[in-house]
Amino acid sequence: MKTGIIILCRHNSTRFPGKILTELRGRTVLGLILDRLHRAAPDLPVVVATSTEAEDDPIALYCRRADVPCFRGSLNDVAGRFLECAEANGWDYAARINGDNVFVDGRTVSDMVAIVETGMFDLVTNVPGRTFPYGMSVEIVRTDFYRAQMKDVSDPRHREHVTSWLYDNPGVGNRYVYENRRCPAATGLDLALDDADDLKRIRAILDAAGPDPAGLAMPAIVDLTTREAVPSPWRGAAGPLLIAEIGGNHEGNFEVAKALAEAAIGSGADVVKFQIYTGAALVSPVESPDRHAHFKRFELTPDQHIELAKMCRNAGVAYLSSVWDLESLDWIDPYMDFYKVGSGDLTAWPLLREFARRGKPILLSTGLATLDEILQTVATIQAVDDRYRRPEWLCVMQCTSMYPIPDSDANLRVMDTLRAATGLAVGYSDHTIGSAALRAATAMGAEALEFHFTLSRENKTFRDHLVSLTADEVRVLKDEIAQICAFRGNGEKVPQPSEVEAGHLVSFRRGAFVCRPVAAGAVIAADDLCILRPAHGTDARDFGQLVGARALHELEPFRAIEIGVDYEPVQ
Repeated sequence: MKTGIIILCRHNSTRFPGKILTELRGRTVLGLILDRLHRAAPDLPVVVATSTEAEDDPIALYCRRADVPCFRGSLNDVAGRFLECAEANGWDYAARINGDNVFVDGRTVSDMVAIVETGMFDLVTNVPGRTFPYGMSVEIVRTDFYRAQMKDVSDPRHREHVTSWLYDNPGVGNRYVYENRRCPAATGLDLALDDADDLKRIRAILDAAGPDPAGLAMPAIVDLTTREAVPSPWRGAAGPLLIAEIGGNHEGNFEVAKALAEAAIGSGADVVKFQIYTGAALVSPVESPDRHAHFKRFELTPDQHIELAKMCRNAGVAYLSSVWDLESLDWIDPYMDFYKVGSGDLTAWPLLREFARRGKPILLSTGLATLDEILQTVATIQAVDDRYRRPEWLCVMQCTSMYPIPDSDANLRVMDTLRAATGLAVGYSDHTIGSAALRAATAMGAEALEFHFTLSRENKTFRDHLVSLTADEVRVLKDEIAQICAFRGNGEKVPQPSEVEAGHLVSFRRGAFVCRPVAAGAVIAADDLCILRPAHGTDARDFGQLVGARALHELEPFRAIEIGVDYEPVQ
């Protein structure tokens, strides 16, 4: 049993001419549909079926360049075009996908193909009842059944809309209606590309989808479509959020703490961060008496912390603190826009559940942890509030809990792992010496950067000073990070403004020219041709179309030549 997929499309439409070849993030609409279908059913052939009209030549050209089979048939008898395509390929079943279905759902396609392979049904469809969004329709028909039913149907409406006659005659054939039970929230959504407003909405979804839109499943698409747009809190003035972690570098001296806060504010950091703890609420005096005493020495009072918070906020800089007990969270909470959970508290689930219940974004450091432990904690937070499934609500920070660490222990590629495993924002909390790791993390897409901050590293014995940056170093780092972010760009692969403005799309690329005179009516041979700059006339990619073509008039060497004007390909 052979099954194939047919993408029905045309270049011109009343509401949105050219939509099928419109580019979204550097990929055409047709290319996006092909990507999703090849991911869903890698073993099934996919054919683009368009019309024989000249207006659809750009689709045929695209398919030729993309090495995608293209079938051409009637413009208005789309039912005939669909059937002829299926028969020409010898398929027992043909799946119909419309050219406006940018988000055709992969799992739906694979499930419906599996149902078809039982051989029990003439039509498998997800259209009746509209439990799927508009723009995710899939219909698979038995070829001989479709031929028999449509042979006497002449109504132009049914010939144009392919399957409308089957829905008007529900008693014909053995049918299976595939219903959406996986994602009820998708019911009734309009994800079809019909006009410019739809394009804007679809572009926004793709912008938020990340680098693999072909792998975007229906629940994720629905979430991106329906979620309220909110600005990311992980956005700083230079790009990623820069968090100057003063932590315990004040060593319990409030005047030093104020001087550190003032210096951090002046450094250009987006956030100034402290740590709030008491020895009694953090460390057992019996099991770890020395550490208990250490934290006791570094304590600041609630009033002192609040004064530091006010200093920051009054200066227009965000204040943040790692809060290590719930009693302290009560009095400092009004001064924080989001929470930071240190690596040591990754498994302190009672504390984390309370943070989540209070409903502010969370930065979660992951030192000491395995990926499995991180995923468990992320799930624990998300179980309290679904908003933590969104990257603007939860940022997972790669961190290694040692001071200092060797360069290899920074392990920055874990950010890629965390991003792929969670779909959340990722960041980096630094414990290396210097700022090179922070610059590298920026280049790798970190959305938040945390680094220790000090007035000076000289003559300091407390370990955190060694891995800390000074105000001058932060100012330099901020400029470097802004440049790195400019280098990174937006991830959309399209010709850049400088290339376009310089005209390099034409001047740097090559066209196909004849390199010697060709007489009118002569057949053009490969030896008659060369490819040279600029890309005038016939694109070098279409060199093969020139070979064997017939000259419509005498062709002069090295002059631009165009199909239909200077030559006609042999059919």
